[in-house]
Amino acid sequence: MTLHEIKHMQAARRQSIKTPRDALRKMHNTHDPHEMHTWADNKPWWLLPLQVLGAVAMGTGLTLCLYYATIILFLL
Repeated sequence: MTLHEIKHMQAARRQSIKTPRDALRKMHNTHDPHEMHTWADNKPWWLLPLQVLGAVAMGTGLTLCLYYATIILFLL
């Protein structure tokens, strides 16, 4: 076996399985084995209201946190 053949085999092996994680993903991908739905835009209807609710809750939490932090600083 020549050096050229060894390099060719290594390149083919690297190309087929990039990382062990990719190999596991390929082996256990039973819901979409050919990755046909990877780029599909099929988000559930309830996701947008949940994201809005999360953004409002985060804004409220940050506002209250900053408000009480400034009160504590002025009391010291």
